[in-house]
Amino acid sequence: MIRWVSILAVIVGSSGFAISIVKERKMYLEQCRAWRELFALMEHEIAFQKSSLPEICSRAGMHLSGNRRMLLEQVGQKLGGGEGGTLGEIWRQETQKIFAREPLKEEVEEEIETLGEKLCFEDGDMLRKILQDTEQYVLKHEREQESKNRERNKLTLCAGVMGGLLLVILLL
Repeated sequence: MIRWVSILAVIVGSSGFAISIVKERKMYLEQCRAWRELFALMEHEIAFQKSSLPEICSRAGMHLSGNRRMLLEQVGQKLGGGEGGTLGEIWRQETQKIFAREPLKEEVEEEIETLGEKLCFEDGDMLRKILQDTEQYVLKHEREQESKNRERNKLTLCAGVMGGLLLVILLL
């Protein structure tokens, strides 16, 4: 009886580990979607409000939650409050704080971090174009990861179950 319970525990444990890896990949895609939502909101605020960048950040931040909301609120406050630094510096500092908690691939992080420097010197139409381009870049990356993850997830789940079975065979 104990043997069967331990066999079941090993298989369930290895399968659970595989499921946790799949969930991490899904969370990564959710992070990409959240960044795209941020860029879309900023772009819409620029298109329809025609106000200053600190106000745009504050207003767009009200529609978000979590780290993205904090990012836009902090950027809006620091720009509006006259705290030293350019938009590029402030944006980089705040995005690095988020990436410390929720990392993305290095090339995507770099693209998002440099966005503040690109937004500094442009008019409304160009700002919208830059935000749309960044959103498309993240979307392209997200789709690439999604297609890679389809096969990886299947293999990970199979490897988890098979690994559990192998452990059972080795332990018997």
